[in-house]
Amino acid sequence: MRDSTSKVKVVRINVREGKHLEVEDLVAVEAPISLYINGIRWANLMATPTMLKELTLGYALSEGLLRNLSELRSVRVEDNAVKLEAKINIDLNRRLQRVWNSDCVGILSTLRNSMDKGSEILDRLKVPLVSSGYAVKGSELLKMASELNLRSDTFKATGGVHSAALFQRGHLVAFAEDVGRHNAIDKVLGAGALSNVDFQNTVLISSGRLGGEMVIKAARLGIPIVASISAPLLSGIMVAEKAGITLLGFVRGLRLNVYSHPGRILLD
Repeated sequence: MRDSTSKVKVVRINVREGKHLEVEDLVAVEAPISLYINGIRWANLMATPTMLKELTLGYALSEGLLRNLSELRSVRVEDNAVKLEAKINIDLNRRLQRVWNSDCVGILSTLRNSMDKGSEILDRLKVPLVSSGYAVKGSELLKMASELNLRSDTFKATGGVHSAALFQRGHLVAFAEDVGRHNAIDKVLGAGALSNVDFQNTVLISSGRLGGEMVIKAARLGIPIVASISAPLLSGIMVAEKAGITLLGFVRGLRLNVYSHPGRILLD
């Protein structure tokens, strides 16, 4: 496994004392990773070069390229490339639609202007409605967020990565750190799929802000509760509301904010 950090020399300046000192410090490592699907280069990601198999599987599932691992033929890591072979044909036109940011404004505008047609929008984005009745106590969510922070060793050492964790019925089943918040989520989704997790009974927690694309990733796997120790974005709240997902932000300390479908959050 490749290193997620690297040592560098840095001049540390103390302005108050007027002193400087040359020391070694740790910085997060990123690398260009090419994802190939059925022989076609599908995406180029800047990612922490760890858990690349999980990253690719999570990406394929959360982008709707695979519905489940039964459609997977093989996946192998070769240096800075990951090659996935599927048992099904994948429409190459989907590759042109993969970047959320290119259509984010249009989708957000559509959501705003047709709040009564949310199901049509989700159909267009191939996002299923999450109907799981799984519920958790607010105190349990705070414990999950605390465990996310405790395990974020690379962040503590560098301050340069995001983290994500997947909990099934309160038990941690996957954890990952990455320079990209999307990548961290894809890694835990891929790890969860490899462990045959029942996503309908899971909570996905991230350290990063939750936009629409992040929520769509969760919806495609049927995850009912998505939370962050940070803030949501308006696009994330709108997608969560339409997709039937309970979205939470600022899950830390002794508080949390629920932005959609609060019925899954139980009081102690």
